[in-house]
Amino acid sequence: MTTELLIRPRTLRFRSALSTGAGMRAGVEGFLLRLGEGLGEVTLLPGFGTEPADRARTALGEVASALRGSAPPGSPDEVASRLGKIAILAETPATRAGVELAMLDAGARHAGTPLATWLGSEVRSVRVNALLTDDEVDALVSEARARAHDGFDTLKIKVGAQSAEQDTARLDAVRAAVGPNIRIRVDGNGAWSEAEARSRLQAFAPARLEYVEQPVPAADIDGLRKLRSLARIAADESLGIAGARDSLFGGGRPAVDVLVFKLPVVGGVLRARRFAALAWDMGVEVVVTSALDGAVSRAGAAHLACTLPLEGPAHGLATGHLLDSDAGGYAISHGLCHLPDAPGLGIDPGELGW
Repeated sequence: MTTELLIRPRTLRFRSALSTGAGMRAGVEGFLLRLGEGLGEVTLLPGFGTEPADRARTALGEVASALRGSAPPGSPDEVASRLGKIAILAETPATRAGVELAMLDAGARHAGTPLATWLGSEVRSVRVNALLTDDEVDALVSEARARAHDGFDTLKIKVGAQSAEQDTARLDAVRAAVGPNIRIRVDGNGAWSEAEARSRLQAFAPARLEYVEQPVPAADIDGLRKLRSLARIAADESLGIAGARDSLFGGGRPAVDVLVFKLPVVGGVLRARRFAALAWDMGVEVVVTSALDGAVSRAGAAHLACTLPLEGPAHGLATGHLLDSDAGGYAISHGLCHLPDAPGLGIDPGELGW
């Protein structure tokens, strides 16, 4: 069976705007892909390390020409080999991630096995955190209690959009509401200077945070490293800068305690697996998270999570409910993302209108 890359622009809208340290977000742009029976998704976050839409369109055109008439890949290594011959993908990580996922899905479906199994691991349910979205203290506390009651053992809260006093009050209230055993992690989306982050982290200490994600701008790797004396620090947007791997692991000591992988930023499942292996060898944990993208990309991220150590932290994949529509999304219950035991990603292309 030969394949042709089909490309469909798409816009994902959020049910309500999401407040972050980098500003308000109402949705994301990108493309849905189909390669034979394989599905892929390009999620564009140009302010967070991906290429802009026009560059993605150009890259997709070149990929379509390069892959026209090709057969489904016989192994993940073959996927990597084919993509390595398309030069523009070295500079377009979101496009690479989407095309790679379509090829991986097609190959695993052709082999009759779930993607995680095709990658050498077992399909399992994946622990996920609950992303809390309310800004006001009482509403945030109610949301936190509800998610803990639903079985989530890890809560994530966006910080940086409000004053230090307001964020501190929000975190203290949530900690008091859910008790000592629920993990709380926060994400600053690079909102602070190192000095301001230092002040914030000291104020946040009573909330006993699991980690603080991206407290300083992406390029401030030295700032991330210095802040580890105050809290466990995670890098997210920093993975999208040129030379991120050398910067984060240079000098004989990792700059962070946790790496947060978004497939469109790191360039796909296969690149993420290689980066994750290096991280774990150096004592750095890995979290796979949504780019607030659609069901296809999150499915790929969930299969990636299955290839990581079971004892690792909860992953950030329970975000489908934030979208106006989430056709094909995996079921989330009791703090777990439940992957289907079906070939490839297990998503019927018909659910997405193909």
